[in-house]
Amino acid sequence: MTIDHYQLPSVPGGWTTQSIDVGFRTLDLVLPAVPDKLLDDPDVLEANRRDDYMPYWSYLWPASGPMARALIHAGWSRGTPILELGSGIGLVGLAALARGWDVTFSDYDDTSLQLCRLNALQNNLPDPTLLKLDWRHPADRQFPVILGCEVIYERRNHEPILELLEKMLAPGGVCWIGDPGRSQAPRFLETAHSHGWHITLLDGDGRKMNDYRQQFCIFELRRT
Repeated sequence: MTIDHYQLPSVPGGWTTQSIDVGFRTLDLVLPAVPDKLLDDPDVLEANRRDDYMPYWSYLWPASGPMARALIHAGWSRGTPILELGSGIGLVGLAALARGWDVTFSDYDDTSLQLCRLNALQNNLPDPTLLKLDWRHPADRQFPVILGCEVIYERRNHEPILELLEKMLAPGGVCWIGDPGRSQAPRFLETAHSHGWHITLLDGDGRKMNDYRQQFCIFELRRT
């Protein structure tokens, strides 16, 4: 199915397309052509003054490609319900959807959710479930698997994410958080440990890492 991306709301700099190889197939994405231009948008500036909002959804973040490819090493059964935190453009969630899992895309931004749905449909994937989600106010739902990619770059988000996992990760569930080796990652690990989470470090091939290094890795969180 081909979807006309001009159905999307206009954004500064307009929209473009990009094809991404996720290892087991190629995904065609619609995404903002110049995401930095959103930083000067009057609506964005007003939202930033009101609630410290930033249009992070509009970027194709460095860890999203490696994490999308790493999903081929996950052993979750077909149809497993999965929540993606901070879906943004949707690459990781789309790869999960293509693997046959039942993905709920979540983001704080309405345009992100609309874009995730369009990108799913134009790749001939199932029409996904969308959830507008503020990490500070978890939804009354639980999932056996939660994914997040490039969501721990700001220290202020660590506590809300961990509190959200307490409420939205089902008993016995697992959370994968992908990070490219940002400076706040070690602090997140310390905070998660202090909250009673057991963390296994995985590389992009799904292999266990003995210690944290400043490179792409997945933090696999489980309750102790």
